[in-house]
Amino acid sequence: MRDKFFADNRDLVKWAALHRLAEIFQAQRILQLAFYRQSEFANIIIDGQEYNIPQAVLAHFRDLRTIGNINSEICVSVFSDLFEHRGNYLEAVKDFLSRFLRERCVVFLDPDTGLEPQRPSLDHVLESEAKDIWEATKSGDVYVFYQHQTNRAGRPWIEPKRRQLEEALRLPEQLIKIAQGPQIAHDVVFFYMQKP
Repeated sequence: MRDKFFADNRDLVKWAALHRLAEIFQAQRILQLAFYRQSEFANIIIDGQEYNIPQAVLAHFRDLRTIGNINSEICVSVFSDLFEHRGNYLEAVKDFLSRFLRERCVVFLDPDTGLEPQRPSLDHVLESEAKDIWEATKSGDVYVFYQHQTNRAGRPWIEPKRRQLEEALRLPEQLIKIAQGPQIAHDVVFFYMQKP
């Protein structure tokens, strides 16, 4: 997730769904695996003079770690290491998950776009990574995956992506469920399943 996308309508749906899923499954903590990549922000211009955006303003509006300060009984921990090298990142994620063995968690994979297409980039989680993280979760945890609408103009995208994730995790069809807020952000869904 790039910081420039933080706090939009998708985040409203995202965090509402995550908190409700935590309540439904009686999870004590949400673990956001942010797949974080820094954004470059353009300057502002005041009377012809360019200025960068003050760090305090960026920290208030674009620091994804501030979600940890939400006033709720459900704790939020954000894994915000930079997502640059896939192998190192995956190992660090597994280490992060191992710190929460005594709590039921909602483990949330939050890439920019979702599950890999035919030509993946750092905007995507690879199928193998989704599977490795699934295997690193413990029994009772709720696995949640962010999926943005694909570029398949006019073609269904939710069911094909859900099936792709089920196949990546080696799960039977129709086991993964969907959370969404189509009247707020119609172009995102959240796939989820509690690990047996």
